[in-house]
Amino acid sequence: MNYKLLVDTAMLTGEIMLIGGAETYRVEDTMSRILKISGLEKTETFVTPTGIFITLGDSSIDAITLIKRVDNRITNLDNIYEANNISRQLCNGEITLDEAFKKLKNIKTSKHYSNVAYNICTILASLSFTILLGGDWLNSLIAGLNGSIIVLVILATKKVKISNFIKNLGSSILIAFNSMIFLRLLGDSIQLDTLIGGSVMPLLPGVAITNAIRDTLQGDYMSGGARAIEAFVSAASTAAGIGIGIAWYSIMVGGVIL
Repeated sequence: MNYKLLVDTAMLTGEIMLIGGAETYRVEDTMSRILKISGLEKTETFVTPTGIFITLGDSSIDAITLIKRVDNRITNLDNIYEANNISRQLCNGEITLDEAFKKLKNIKTSKHYSNVAYNICTILASLSFTILLGGDWLNSLIAGLNGSIIVLVILATKKVKISNFIKNLGSSILIAFNSMIFLRLLGDSIQLDTLIGGSVMPLLPGVAITNAIRDTLQGDYMSGGARAIEAFVSAASTAAGIGIGIAWYSIMVGGVIL
């Protein structure tokens, strides 16, 4: 057996799943199952939200150790499913190691959705959540406009390496400011809490919170704590941005500009 390819396959599987938003304990379990195909004594995996460590060794071979840093994480449940499915097929002997590695490479390089589709869904998410929270069609349409602000911020910072904290903060400031303008123009027709709440939904760390809880319940307190901090920072940036946006508008209306 090509042990180096086996380790590379396990690492690639773990990388795809971790980037896609899988829980760390699930990533570790999947990688461990792949490594155990070797039949060697030492099969160790250790995963954190920002890195993967893997070792395969035995008295008959030199130990193989790989380390991979994962900086970017998104939510892609389809990639998680596909990678997990390939690992099952490999462990059951339904596909060869070479076939599994090629399929995983295709998953990593393929793009399921275009940027246009992603941007449209972001706008629709803000619009739909506003309706779900009890907003009428007027407020939902304005929320869709706020969703387009999120898209514009993402596009404007696409080629610049800026943290998600700054992106969320900037988006929230503009959303709050824009919502206050419509409140001034349309008065009681605007449900401010519902409008802002629905508009910022694409920014909220729902997956991070869920994974933090699941990792903690599995006994992985380090990863659970790290994801909880990540979720808190993301939520705090959104909340701070809303407060700054409303304060900024109040200052401008108070006499600086108007």
